[in-house]
Amino acid sequence: MLTGLLHEGINLADADAIYGTSAGSFVGAALASHYDLNKLYASQLVPNTAEVNASTDILTTFLWFRAVLLGGSKPKKTGKMFGDIAKRHPSKVTQEMRRSVVKSRLVTTEWPSNLNETAINATTGDLHILNKDSGVSLLDAVSASGAVPGIWPFISFGGQDWIDGGMVSSTNAHLASGFNKVIVLSPMPNTHGFIPGVKNDVAKLQKSAMASLIIPDGNSIVAMGKNRYDPTFAPSSVKAGYEQAIQEAPSIREIWE
Repeated sequence: MLTGLLHEGINLADADAIYGTSAGSFVGAALASHYDLNKLYASQLVPNTAEVNASTDILTTFLWFRAVLLGGSKPKKTGKMFGDIAKRHPSKVTQEMRRSVVKSRLVTTEWPSNLNETAINATTGDLHILNKDSGVSLLDAVSASGAVPGIWPFISFGGQDWIDGGMVSSTNAHLASGFNKVIVLSPMPNTHGFIPGVKNDVAKLQKSAMASLIIPDGNSIVAMGKNRYDPTFAPSSVKAGYEQAIQEAPSIREIWE
């Protein structure tokens, strides 16, 4: 989508702040570093041999739903329960394998000044924002932001364990509060449980800012497949996202310009 928007003359890399959550942490790093989006787009059309084809099992799925239901409307409690899952039912993927995947996806190891990555403290359940002033490498920050319990191993640094920043809120759009213009790209916008989702977050942002929420259209949903952790769907996903961006460009331009 970012590449499609760029071809329509809309460069979101110029944003004052870029927030990346989970898989968005990789994309956010590329965008904030002003990496060539055409090159990044092209890289998604060919297989990445470092990728691991991951999927959830019945137990992991059950534990996720349990965490969402028992966590109720309390983000911190829900985050802590997901942290417990990561520790008590660890991923079969090793830390070394995961770091190899992260390295293969990252286009830079230098912190861009306007980049913020989200991660959840696995012990307390608190959501944290990691940036260039956090004293942690970009590699570790991105690894933590995408450490889905049961899929990928939790990440340890600073004497703490960390899991995916999107386990409670898939996009964390509420972090954009205070900005005048906000574009939210949310490939997984569905709400699970009782914690407000991205649509609620954006509706609240729109009370004081020009904010737009972009979610997958019908073609993009089909292109992404049923298993969002399967890298073989990358080519169809980026093609569908590019085409959708062309359609979305006029409405985004009204806000961004």
